[in-house]
Amino acid sequence: MHIKLYMILALPVAGCTMGGAMHQATLAGQCAKDDVACARRHPLAPIAVGARFYPDVSTDIAGTSTPSLKLESASPDVIGVDAGSLVARKPGASAVLISTEDGAVVDFVHVWAAPVTSISLARRDGDRVAGTIGLTVGEDVTLVPTLWSGAQRLGGDADAQWNIAARGGEPLAVLRDGSSDRRRLRARAPGKATVTVAVGDAKATVDVEVVP
Repeated sequence: MHIKLYMILALPVAGCTMGGAMHQATLAGQCAKDDVACARRHPLAPIAVGARFYPDVSTDIAGTSTPSLKLESASPDVIGVDAGSLVARKPGASAVLISTEDGAVVDFVHVWAAPVTSISLARRDGDRVAGTIGLTVGEDVTLVPTLWSGAQRLGGDADAQWNIAARGGEPLAVLRDGSSDRRRLRARAPGKATVTVAVGDAKATVDVEVVP
């Protein structure tokens, strides 16, 4: 196994997408077709350290049917494979092998991992949030965090921590929206609150004002 990994790592990488270097397989994220906020579909950027990428693996080998495939990391301390997902464990890069159940390598891709240094927030339609969000009682808005390493946008599904600091009463409820990262904010009562989203040491805040 070590000899096989060494020979594959010595091959040149073709492009920066998640298409395999041997042009026989691709990795694409598991996202609903109508989910415009999903940043995991084609992770051209590194995966955020601590985040997971859930790939759909497909092959494009002329004259054959699609075999049963599995993933294997050349450097599992950097990019791990856990129940079919890729887990970014520390900064660096690793080749991820796409192989058949009997160990025959179909293709490979290089995947990078990078630390999160900052976070930005956007609505589900992709519009970036800037300034205070105004809501009326009963209204809601879905926010999606985007992770950055310097000027580089990161991919993957991170387990972000959401907290609310309210000034008088409980004007907001934070509801899960079927994803580990995004949240739906529901306006419950008039008031003001500051929403903080954290991944590791990186944080983003937004002020929300609820009116009757």
